[in-house]
Amino acid sequence: MQLPSILTPTALALCLGLSLSAQTQQARTAPPPEQAELNAAMNITDLNARLKELQRIMAAYPESRIFREIKSSILRTVSQSADTLEKLLVAQKEVISSAKLQDRFSLMTTATSILFSHSKAANFSKSAVLEAVQDYKNSAMQLLSNPDFISTIPENRREASINTNKTAFELSMANAHLMNGNAQSALTILEEYKKTGQASPVFYNLLGQSYTNLNRHSEALEAFLDASVNGMPAATASAKAAYEKVHGSEAGFTDRLKALQTSLPFHPPPFKAPENWQGKAVLAELFTGSECPPCVAADFAFDGLIESYPAKHLVILEYHLPIPRYDPMMNPATKARQDYYKVSSTPTVIIDGATPASGGGGRAASEATFNRYKDVIDPIMGSATPVAIRASAKLSDQTVTVNCEFSKVVEGADYNVVLVQRVQEFAGYNGIVHHKMVVRDIATVAPNTTASITFNLPNNEKATDAHIAEWGKTAADLRRIGPPATSWPMTISKINRSDLQAVVFVQDKESKQVHNAFIVDVK
Repeated sequence: MQLPSILTPTALALCLGLSLSAQTQQARTAPPPEQAELNAAMNITDLNARLKELQRIMAAYPESRIFREIKSSILRTVSQSADTLEKLLVAQKEVISSAKLQDRFSLMTTATSILFSHSKAANFSKSAVLEAVQDYKNSAMQLLSNPDFISTIPENRREASINTNKTAFELSMANAHLMNGNAQSALTILEEYKKTGQASPVFYNLLGQSYTNLNRHSEALEAFLDASVNGMPAATASAKAAYEKVHGSEAGFTDRLKALQTSLPFHPPPFKAPENWQGKAVLAELFTGSECPPCVAADFAFDGLIESYPAKHLVILEYHLPIPRYDPMMNPATKARQDYYKVSSTPTVIIDGATPASGGGGRAASEATFNRYKDVIDPIMGSATPVAIRASAKLSDQTVTVNCEFSKVVEGADYNVVLVQRVQEFAGYNGIVHHKMVVRDIATVAPNTTASITFNLPNNEKATDAHIAEWGKTAADLRRIGPPATSWPMTISKINRSDLQAVVFVQDKESKQVHNAFIVDVK
Protein backbone atom coordinates (compact mmCIF):
# COMPACT_ATOMS: atom_id res chain seq x y z
CA MET A 1 0.00 0.00 0.00
CA GLN A 2 1.29 3.45 -0.90
CA LEU A 3 2.32 5.42 2.17
CA PRO A 4 0.21 8.56 2.66
CA SER A 5 1.85 11.54 0.97
CA ILE A 6 0.13 14.14 3.11
CA LEU A 7 3.10 15.97 4.57
CA THR A 8 4.07 18.23 1.72
CA PRO A 9 7.06 20.59 1.85
CA THR A 10 4.60 23.48 2.06
CA ALA A 11 2.91 21.98 5.08
CA LEU A 12 6.24 21.34 6.74
CA ALA A 13 7.31 24.92 6.06
CA LEU A 14 4.20 26.09 7.86
CA CYS A 15 5.06 23.78 10.74
CA LEU A 16 8.42 25.52 10.98
CA GLY A 17 6.62 28.67 11.97
CA LEU A 18 7.94 30.72 9.08
CA SER A 19 6.52 34.22 9.13
CA LEU A 20 3.98 34.77 6.37
CA SER A 21 4.82 38.43 6.34
CA ALA A 22 8.48 37.53 5.89
CA GLN A 23 7.55 35.24 3.01
CA THR A 24 5.57 38.06 1.45
CA GLN A 25 8.49 40.46 1.82
CA GLN A 26 10.86 37.94 0.27
CA ALA A 27 8.44 37.40 -2.62
CA ARG A 28 8.50 41.13 -3.35
CA THR A 29 12.29 41.10 -3.71
CA ALA A 30 13.63 40.45 -7.20
CA PRO A 31 15.12 36.93 -7.48
CA PRO A 32 18.92 36.72 -7.66
CA PRO A 33 20.58 35.75 -10.96
CA GLU A 34 21.35 32.24 -9.72
CA GLN A 35 17.60 31.55 -9.34
CA ALA A 36 17.31 31.09 -13.10
CA GLU A 37 20.27 28.70 -13.06
CA LEU A 38 18.66 26.72 -10.25
CA ASN A 39 15.34 26.54 -12.09
CA ALA A 40 17.11 25.30 -15.22
CA ALA A 41 19.06 22.72 -13.25
CA MET A 42 15.90 21.27 -11.70
CA ASN A 43 14.54 20.67 -15.21
CA ILE A 44 17.46 18.37 -16.07
CA THR A 45 16.02 14.85 -16.23
CA ASP A 46 19.32 12.97 -15.83
CA LEU A 47 19.79 12.90 -12.06
CA ASN A 48 23.58 12.63 -12.16
CA ALA A 49 23.84 15.59 -14.54
CA ARG A 50 21.37 17.57 -12.42
CA LEU A 51 23.33 16.87 -9.24
CA LYS A 52 26.57 17.94 -10.89
CA GLU A 53 25.00 21.23 -12.04
CA LEU A 54 23.49 21.89 -8.59
CA GLN A 55 26.87 21.36 -6.97
CA ARG A 56 28.42 23.80 -9.44
CA ILE A 57 25.81 26.43 -8.59
CA MET A 58 26.36 25.91 -4.86
CA ALA A 59 30.13 26.35 -5.27
CA ALA A 60 29.69 29.40 -7.51
CA TYR A 61 27.35 31.22 -5.12
CA PRO A 62 28.46 30.35 -1.56
CA GLU A 63 26.85 33.51 -0.12
CA SER A 64 23.62 33.30 -2.11
CA ARG A 65 20.43 34.23 -0.26
CA ILE A 66 18.83 31.16 -1.89
CA PHE A 67 21.66 28.91 -0.70
CA ARG A 68 19.23 26.90 1.43
CA GLU A 69 16.99 26.36 -1.59
CA ILE A 70 19.98 25.15 -3.59
CA LYS A 71 20.97 22.75 -0.83
CA SER A 72 17.37 21.53 -0.55
CA SER A 73 17.34 20.86 -4.30
CA ILE A 74 20.47 18.77 -3.89
CA LEU A 75 18.79 16.85 -1.07
CA ARG A 76 15.77 16.11 -3.25
CA THR A 77 17.93 15.03 -6.16
CA VAL A 78 20.06 12.55 -4.20
CA SER A 79 16.91 11.27 -2.51
CA GLN A 80 15.28 10.68 -5.86
CA SER A 81 18.25 8.57 -6.91
CA ALA A 82 17.90 6.17 -3.96
CA ASP A 83 15.81 3.03 -4.53
CA THR A 84 15.72 1.71 -0.94
CA LEU A 85 15.03 3.34 2.39
CA GLU A 86 18.52 2.49 3.61
CA LYS A 87 20.18 4.22 0.62
CA LEU A 88 17.79 7.14 0.95
CA LEU A 89 18.70 7.78 4.59
CA VAL A 90 22.43 7.54 3.89
CA ALA A 91 22.18 10.00 0.98
CA GLN A 92 20.06 12.42 2.99
CA LYS A 93 22.34 12.44 6.02
CA GLU A 94 25.40 13.10 3.87
CA VAL A 95 23.77 16.23 2.47
CA ILE A 96 22.49 17.40 5.85
CA SER A 97 25.80 16.87 7.69
CA SER A 98 27.66 18.91 5.05
CA ALA A 99 25.22 21.83 5.23
CA LYS A 100 25.66 25.04 7.16
CA LEU A 101 24.45 24.76 10.72
CA GLN A 102 21.62 27.24 10.22
CA ASP A 103 20.25 25.21 7.27
CA ARG A 104 20.15 21.79 8.89
CA PHE A 105 16.82 22.08 10.68
CA SER A 106 15.02 23.02 7.46
CA LEU A 107 16.77 20.23 5.56
CA MET A 108 15.68 17.71 8.18
CA THR A 109 12.05 18.67 7.71
CA THR A 110 12.45 18.32 3.95
CA ALA A 111 14.13 14.94 4.39
CA THR A 112 11.24 13.81 6.58
CA SER A 113 8.64 14.80 4.00
CA ILE A 114 10.51 12.79 1.36
CA LEU A 115 10.08 9.63 3.45
CA PHE A 116 6.34 9.83 2.72
CA SER A 117 6.40 11.15 -0.87
CA HIS A 118 9.29 9.12 -2.35
CA SER A 119 8.45 7.13 -5.48
CA LYS A 120 9.49 3.91 -3.70
CA ALA A 121 7.71 4.74 -0.45
CA ALA A 122 5.28 1.83 -0.88
CA ASN A 123 8.22 -0.54 -0.47
CA PHE A 124 9.60 1.06 2.70
CA SER A 125 9.30 -0.71 6.02
CA LYS A 126 6.66 1.18 8.00
CA SER A 127 8.45 0.60 11.29
CA ALA A 128 11.71 1.80 9.73
CA VAL A 129 9.99 4.99 8.54
CA LEU A 130 8.73 5.63 12.07
CA GLU A 131 12.25 5.11 13.43
CA ALA A 132 13.71 7.46 10.79
CA VAL A 133 11.20 10.20 11.62
CA GLN A 134 12.03 9.83 15.31
CA ASP A 135 15.76 10.08 14.54
CA TYR A 136 15.26 13.27 12.55
CA LYS A 137 13.13 14.73 15.32
CA ASN A 138 15.78 13.89 17.95
CA SER A 139 18.52 15.49 15.88
CA ALA A 140 16.41 18.58 15.24
CA MET A 141 15.61 19.00 18.93
CA GLN A 142 19.34 18.82 19.71
CA LEU A 143 19.86 21.68 17.25
CA LEU A 144 17.27 23.77 19.11
CA SER A 145 19.40 23.53 22.24
CA ASN A 146 22.67 24.25 20.42
CA PRO A 147 23.84 27.83 21.20
CA ASP A 148 25.58 28.13 17.83
CA PHE A 149 22.37 27.24 15.99
CA ILE A 150 20.25 29.51 18.19
CA SER A 151 22.56 32.43 17.44
CA THR A 152 21.67 32.16 13.74
CA ILE A 153 18.03 33.09 14.50
CA PRO A 154 17.33 36.85 14.67
CA GLU A 155 17.02 37.80 18.32
CA ASN A 156 13.63 39.46 17.94
CA ARG A 157 12.15 36.21 16.56
CA ARG A 158 14.26 33.73 18.50
CA GLU A 159 11.90 32.68 21.29
CA ALA A 160 8.82 32.40 19.05
CA SER A 161 10.76 30.53 16.37
CA ILE A 162 12.22 28.00 18.81
CA ASN A 163 8.86 27.37 20.46
CA THR A 164 7.18 26.84 17.09
CA ASN A 165 9.96 24.64 15.74
CA LYS A 166 9.61 22.28 18.68
CA THR A 167 6.40 21.01 17.08
CA ALA A 168 7.76 20.82 13.51
CA PHE A 169 8.00 17.00 13.47
CA GLU A 170 4.83 16.11 15.36
CA LEU A 171 2.62 15.75 12.30
CA SER A 172 5.20 13.47 10.70
CA MET A 173 5.32 11.43 13.89
CA ALA A 174 1.53 11.11 13.94
CA ASN A 175 1.50 10.09 10.29
CA ALA A 176 4.16 7.44 10.87
CA HIS A 177 2.25 6.04 13.86
CA LEU A 178 -0.92 5.84 11.76
CA MET A 179 0.95 3.91 9.08
CA ASN A 180 2.01 1.43 11.76
CA GLY A 181 -1.55 0.97 13.02
CA ASN A 182 -0.99 3.02 16.19
CA ALA A 183 -4.04 5.30 15.95
CA GLN A 184 -4.14 6.03 19.68
CA SER A 185 -0.46 7.07 19.68
CA ALA A 186 -1.14 9.33 16.68
CA LEU A 187 -4.16 10.87 18.43
CA THR A 188 -2.17 11.54 21.60
CA ILE A 189 0.49 13.37 19.56
CA LEU A 190 -2.13 15.39 17.68
CA GLU A 191 -4.00 16.41 20.83
CA GLU A 192 -0.77 17.67 22.35
CA TYR A 193 0.26 19.35 19.10
CA LYS A 194 -2.98 21.33 18.94
CA LYS A 195 -2.09 23.12 22.18
CA THR A 196 0.87 24.87 20.56
CA GLY A 197 1.03 23.98 16.86
CA GLN A 198 -0.82 25.34 13.85
CA ALA A 199 -4.16 23.64 13.20
CA SER A 200 -3.51 23.18 9.48
CA PRO A 201 -5.49 21.08 6.94
CA VAL A 202 -2.82 18.40 7.31
CA PHE A 203 -3.42 18.33 11.06
CA TYR A 204 -7.19 17.99 10.64
CA ASN A 205 -6.80 15.25 8.03
CA LEU A 206 -4.52 13.23 10.32
CA LEU A 207 -6.94 13.81 13.17
CA GLY A 208 -9.78 12.48 11.02
CA GLN A 209 -7.76 9.38 10.13
CA SER A 210 -6.98 8.75 13.78
CA TYR A 211 -10.63 9.03 14.82
CA THR A 212 -11.70 6.80 11.91
CA ASN A 213 -9.25 4.07 12.91
CA LEU A 214 -10.62 4.28 16.46
CA ASN A 215 -14.23 4.05 15.17
CA ARG A 216 -15.03 7.53 16.47
CA HIS A 217 -16.85 8.52 13.32
CA SER A 218 -18.66 11.65 14.55
CA GLU A 219 -15.35 13.20 15.58
CA ALA A 220 -13.75 11.99 12.34
CA LEU A 221 -16.49 13.76 10.36
CA GLU A 222 -15.80 17.10 12.05
CA ALA A 223 -12.05 16.74 11.54
CA PHE A 224 -12.35 15.86 7.85
CA LEU A 225 -14.79 18.74 7.31
CA ASP A 226 -12.25 21.08 8.91
CA ALA A 227 -9.54 19.73 6.60
CA SER A 228 -11.76 20.19 3.56
CA VAL A 229 -12.91 23.76 4.26
CA ASN A 230 -9.40 24.79 5.29
CA GLY A 231 -7.93 24.01 1.90
CA MET A 232 -7.56 20.24 1.47
CA PRO A 233 -10.16 19.23 -1.16
CA ALA A 234 -8.91 15.63 -1.03
CA ALA A 235 -10.34 15.36 2.50
CA THR A 236 -13.88 15.92 1.16
CA ALA A 237 -14.25 12.25 0.16
CA SER A 238 -13.20 11.17 3.67
CA ALA A 239 -15.67 13.65 5.18
CA LYS A 240 -18.43 12.26 2.98
CA ALA A 241 -17.62 8.67 4.00
CA ALA A 242 -17.68 9.65 7.68
CA TYR A 243 -20.98 11.50 7.16
CA GLU A 244 -22.56 8.35 5.69
CA LYS A 245 -21.38 6.29 8.67
CA VAL A 246 -22.89 8.82 11.10
CA HIS A 247 -26.15 9.58 9.25
CA GLY A 248 -26.72 6.39 7.26
CA SER A 249 -26.68 8.14 3.87
CA GLU A 250 -25.03 11.05 2.07
CA ALA A 251 -28.25 13.08 2.01
CA GLY A 252 -27.55 16.56 3.35
CA PHE A 253 -23.77 16.29 3.12
CA THR A 254 -23.38 18.80 0.29
CA ASP A 255 -25.47 21.39 2.12
CA ARG A 256 -23.48 20.86 5.31
CA LEU A 257 -20.18 21.28 3.50
CA LYS A 258 -21.32 24.38 1.60
CA ALA A 259 -22.59 26.00 4.80
CA LEU A 260 -19.17 25.51 6.39
CA GLN A 261 -17.34 26.77 3.31
CA THR A 262 -19.28 30.02 3.27
CA SER A 263 -19.66 30.74 6.98
CA LEU A 264 -17.37 33.17 8.78
CA PRO A 265 -15.14 31.15 11.16
CA PHE A 266 -15.27 33.81 13.91
CA HIS A 267 -17.61 36.46 15.31
CA PRO A 268 -16.49 40.05 14.63
CA PRO A 269 -17.03 42.46 17.52
CA PRO A 270 -19.78 45.10 17.30
CA PHE A 271 -18.75 48.26 15.48
CA LYS A 272 -17.96 51.30 17.60
CA ALA A 273 -17.94 54.56 15.67
CA PRO A 274 -15.04 56.94 16.38
CA GLU A 275 -15.88 59.91 18.55
CA ASN A 276 -16.36 63.16 16.61
CA TRP A 277 -16.24 61.31 13.29
CA GLN A 278 -15.29 63.76 10.52
CA GLY A 279 -16.70 61.94 7.51
CA LYS A 280 -13.62 59.85 6.73
CA ALA A 281 -14.14 56.43 5.10
CA VAL A 282 -11.10 54.18 5.11
CA LEU A 283 -10.30 52.23 1.93
CA ALA A 284 -9.04 48.66 2.50
CA GLU A 285 -7.64 46.89 -0.58
CA LEU A 286 -6.90 43.16 -0.71
CA PHE A 287 -4.90 41.46 -3.46
CA THR A 288 -5.88 37.81 -3.34
CA GLY A 289 -6.15 34.65 -5.42
CA SER A 290 -8.55 31.73 -5.48
CA GLU A 291 -5.56 29.35 -5.80
CA CYS A 292 -3.66 30.92 -2.88
CA PRO A 293 -3.90 28.91 0.41
CA PRO A 294 -2.42 31.69 2.62
CA CYS A 295 -5.10 34.04 1.24
CA VAL A 296 -7.84 32.19 3.12
CA ALA A 297 -7.24 34.02 6.40
CA ALA A 298 -7.10 37.38 4.61
CA ASP A 299 -10.28 36.66 2.61
CA PHE A 300 -12.25 35.67 5.72
CA ALA A 301 -10.77 38.61 7.64
CA PHE A 302 -12.09 40.94 4.93
CA ASP A 303 -15.47 39.18 5.10
CA GLY A 304 -15.40 39.99 8.81
CA LEU A 305 -14.60 43.63 8.05
CA ILE A 306 -17.56 43.78 5.65
CA GLU A 307 -19.84 42.29 8.30
CA SER A 308 -18.53 44.44 11.14
CA TYR A 309 -18.02 47.93 9.66
CA PRO A 310 -20.71 50.11 8.06
CA ALA A 311 -19.82 50.96 4.46
CA LYS A 312 -19.78 54.69 5.23
CA HIS A 313 -16.82 54.06 7.55
CA LEU A 314 -14.94 51.33 5.67
CA VAL A 315 -14.90 50.61 1.93
CA ILE A 316 -13.57 47.24 0.70
CA LEU A 317 -12.00 46.37 -2.67
CA GLU A 318 -10.65 42.93 -3.60
CA TYR A 319 -8.42 42.33 -6.63
CA HIS A 320 -7.94 38.79 -7.93
CA LEU A 321 -4.51 37.92 -9.29
CA PRO A 322 -3.09 34.76 -10.91
CA ILE A 323 -0.83 33.98 -7.94
CA PRO A 324 0.34 31.27 -7.68
CA ARG A 325 -1.90 30.00 -10.49
CA TYR A 326 -4.67 31.13 -12.79
CA ASP A 327 -7.59 32.99 -11.20
CA PRO A 328 -10.75 33.28 -13.33
CA MET A 329 -11.72 36.58 -11.66
CA MET A 330 -8.62 38.48 -12.79
CA ASN A 331 -9.08 41.24 -15.36
CA PRO A 332 -7.33 44.34 -16.76
CA ALA A 333 -8.41 46.44 -13.77
CA THR A 334 -6.85 44.09 -11.21
CA LYS A 335 -3.65 44.02 -13.26
CA ALA A 336 -3.58 47.84 -13.43
CA ARG A 337 -3.96 48.14 -9.68
CA GLN A 338 -1.34 45.43 -9.14
CA ASP A 339 1.11 47.43 -11.24
CA TYR A 340 0.17 50.66 -9.43
CA TYR A 341 1.28 49.24 -6.07
CA LYS A 342 3.93 46.90 -7.56
CA VAL A 343 2.29 43.90 -5.89
CA SER A 344 3.99 40.55 -6.56
CA SER A 345 2.56 38.30 -3.84
CA THR A 346 -0.75 37.38 -2.30
CA PRO A 347 -2.23 38.11 0.12
CA THR A 348 -1.22 41.77 0.06
CA VAL A 349 -3.32 44.26 2.02
CA ILE A 350 -3.03 48.03 1.73
CA ILE A 351 -5.01 50.35 3.98
CA ASP A 352 -5.81 53.81 2.66
CA GLY A 353 -3.24 53.46 -0.11
CA ALA A 354 -0.16 54.07 2.01
CA THR A 355 -0.27 51.62 4.93
CA PRO A 356 0.47 47.91 4.40
CA ALA A 357 -1.13 45.38 6.75
CA SER A 358 0.33 41.93 7.22
CA GLY A 359 -1.59 38.73 7.71
CA GLY A 360 -2.26 35.44 6.03
CA GLY A 361 -2.64 31.73 6.60
CA GLY A 362 -5.41 29.19 6.79
CA ARG A 363 -8.97 29.43 8.05
CA ALA A 364 -7.86 29.08 11.68
CA ALA A 365 -5.83 32.30 11.38
CA SER A 366 -8.83 34.36 10.20
CA GLU A 367 -9.73 35.98 13.51
CA ALA A 368 -6.15 36.94 14.34
CA THR A 369 -5.77 38.38 10.85
CA PHE A 370 -9.03 40.33 11.23
CA ASN A 371 -7.78 41.82 14.51
CA ARG A 372 -4.49 42.78 12.87
CA TYR A 373 -6.29 44.67 10.11
CA LYS A 374 -8.68 46.24 12.60
CA ASP A 375 -5.74 47.60 14.61
CA VAL A 376 -4.55 49.42 11.48
CA ILE A 377 -7.97 50.66 10.34
CA ASP A 378 -9.44 52.04 13.57
CA PRO A 379 -6.89 54.80 14.24
CA ILE A 380 -7.22 56.10 10.67
CA MET A 381 -11.01 56.21 10.75
CA GLY A 382 -11.17 59.14 13.11
CA SER A 383 -8.85 61.36 11.07
CA ALA A 384 -9.89 64.43 9.10
CA THR A 385 -10.41 64.35 5.34
CA PRO A 386 -9.86 67.20 2.86
CA VAL A 387 -12.73 66.13 0.59
CA ALA A 388 -16.28 64.80 0.97
CA ILE A 389 -17.68 62.49 -1.72
CA ARG A 390 -21.21 61.68 -2.86
CA ALA A 391 -22.24 59.51 -5.80
CA SER A 392 -25.12 57.74 -7.51
CA ALA A 393 -24.98 54.85 -9.97
CA LYS A 394 -27.48 53.38 -12.44
CA LEU A 395 -27.54 50.50 -14.90
CA SER A 396 -29.23 51.14 -18.24
CA ASP A 397 -28.83 49.33 -21.60
CA GLN A 398 -25.77 47.34 -20.47
CA THR A 399 -24.04 50.50 -19.28
CA VAL A 400 -23.39 51.60 -15.72
CA THR A 401 -23.27 55.36 -15.25
CA VAL A 402 -21.72 56.76 -12.07
CA ASN A 403 -22.31 60.43 -11.20
CA CYS A 404 -19.93 61.85 -8.59
CA GLU A 405 -19.86 64.97 -6.44
CA PHE A 406 -16.79 66.24 -4.60
CA SER A 407 -16.72 69.02 -2.02
CA LYS A 408 -13.48 70.40 -3.50
CA VAL A 409 -10.70 69.70 -5.97
CA VAL A 410 -7.65 68.26 -4.23
CA GLU A 411 -4.46 69.21 -6.07
CA GLY A 412 -2.17 66.34 -7.03
CA ALA A 413 -4.82 63.65 -6.54
CA ASP A 414 -6.40 60.97 -8.73
CA TYR A 415 -10.19 60.69 -8.73
CA ASN A 416 -10.95 56.98 -9.19
CA VAL A 417 -14.21 55.14 -9.84
CA VAL A 418 -14.40 51.34 -9.44
CA LEU A 419 -17.09 48.91 -10.58
CA VAL A 420 -17.50 46.12 -8.02
CA GLN A 421 -19.47 42.88 -7.92
CA ARG A 422 -20.63 42.18 -4.37
CA VAL A 423 -20.34 38.38 -4.51
CA GLN A 424 -18.93 35.94 -7.06
CA GLU A 425 -19.36 32.23 -6.43
CA PHE A 426 -16.39 30.08 -7.43
CA ALA A 427 -14.78 27.16 -5.63
CA GLY A 428 -11.03 27.67 -6.00
CA TYR A 429 -8.25 25.42 -4.79
CA ASN A 430 -7.98 27.23 -1.44
CA GLY A 431 -11.57 26.36 -0.51
CA ILE A 432 -13.06 29.87 -0.60
CA VAL A 433 -16.45 29.71 -2.36
CA HIS A 434 -18.00 33.18 -2.00
CA HIS A 435 -15.65 35.94 -3.13
CA LYS A 436 -16.73 39.40 -1.93
CA MET A 437 -16.31 42.89 -3.42
CA VAL A 438 -14.69 41.60 -6.63
CA VAL A 439 -13.25 44.46 -8.68
CA ARG A 440 -14.50 44.38 -12.28
CA ASP A 441 -13.35 47.69 -13.75
CA ILE A 442 -11.65 50.92 -12.75
CA ALA A 443 -11.48 54.37 -14.33
CA THR A 444 -9.98 57.75 -13.45
CA VAL A 445 -12.00 60.92 -13.94
CA ALA A 446 -10.74 64.48 -14.28
CA PRO A 447 -10.56 66.30 -10.90
CA ASN A 448 -13.60 68.52 -10.55
CA THR A 449 -16.46 69.12 -8.16
CA THR A 450 -18.66 66.91 -10.39
CA ALA A 451 -17.82 64.05 -12.69
CA SER A 452 -19.52 61.27 -14.61
CA ILE A 453 -18.16 57.98 -15.89
CA THR A 454 -19.75 55.10 -17.80
CA PHE A 455 -18.79 51.42 -17.78
CA ASN A 456 -19.86 49.43 -20.84
CA LEU A 457 -20.37 45.92 -19.46
CA PRO A 458 -20.15 43.91 -22.74
CA ASN A 459 -16.94 45.77 -23.65
CA ASN A 460 -15.56 45.05 -20.20
CA GLU A 461 -16.30 41.34 -20.56
CA LYS A 462 -14.59 41.21 -23.97
CA ALA A 463 -11.55 43.04 -22.58
CA THR A 464 -11.34 40.56 -19.70
CA ASP A 465 -11.45 37.57 -22.06
CA ALA A 466 -8.70 39.14 -24.19
CA HIS A 467 -6.62 39.88 -21.08
CA ILE A 468 -6.85 36.28 -19.89
CA ALA A 469 -6.04 34.93 -23.35
CA GLU A 470 -2.98 37.17 -23.63
CA TRP A 471 -1.83 36.24 -20.13
CA GLY A 472 -2.17 32.56 -20.99
CA LYS A 473 0.25 32.79 -23.91
CA THR A 474 3.19 33.13 -21.55
CA ALA A 475 1.87 32.01 -18.17
CA ALA A 476 1.65 28.33 -19.10
CA ASP A 477 5.40 28.33 -19.63
CA LEU A 478 6.16 29.68 -16.16
CA ARG A 479 7.33 27.40 -13.37
CA ARG A 480 4.54 25.97 -11.16
CA ILE A 481 1.89 28.03 -12.94
CA GLY A 482 -0.44 25.15 -13.69
CA PRO A 483 -2.08 23.87 -16.87
CA PRO A 484 -2.07 25.71 -20.21
CA ALA A 485 -4.92 28.02 -21.14
CA THR A 486 -6.70 25.40 -23.26
CA SER A 487 -7.38 23.30 -20.16
CA TRP A 488 -8.33 26.04 -17.70
CA PRO A 489 -11.68 25.11 -16.16
CA MET A 490 -13.46 28.39 -16.76
CA THR A 491 -13.36 32.15 -17.00
CA ILE A 492 -15.66 34.46 -15.05
CA SER A 493 -15.75 37.49 -17.28
CA LYS A 494 -19.56 37.63 -17.18
CA ILE A 495 -20.67 40.38 -14.78
CA ASN A 496 -23.76 39.86 -12.63
CA ARG A 497 -25.86 42.93 -13.52
CA SER A 498 -28.02 42.68 -10.40
CA ASP A 499 -25.20 42.64 -7.84
CA LEU A 500 -23.10 45.73 -8.57
CA GLN A 501 -21.76 48.63 -6.55
CA ALA A 502 -19.58 51.62 -7.42
CA VAL A 503 -16.71 52.86 -5.28
CA VAL A 504 -15.34 56.38 -5.64
CA PHE A 505 -12.10 57.42 -3.95
CA VAL A 506 -9.60 60.27 -4.08
CA GLN A 507 -5.91 59.29 -3.84
CA ASP A 508 -2.74 61.36 -3.72
CA LYS A 509 -0.52 60.77 -6.75
CA GLU A 510 2.79 60.93 -4.88
CA SER A 511 2.17 59.39 -1.45
CA LYS A 512 -0.71 57.15 -2.61
CA GLN A 513 -2.59 58.21 0.53
CA VAL A 514 -6.35 57.85 0.08
CA HIS A 515 -8.10 61.02 1.24
CA ASN A 516 -11.61 59.61 1.27
CA ALA A 517 -13.85 56.93 -0.25
CA PHE A 518 -17.54 56.40 -0.93
CA ILE A 519 -19.60 53.38 -2.00
CA VAL A 520 -23.05 53.29 -3.63
CA ASP A 521 -25.35 50.57 -4.99
CA VAL A 522 -25.90 50.41 -8.74
CA LYS A 523 -29.65 50.78 -9.21
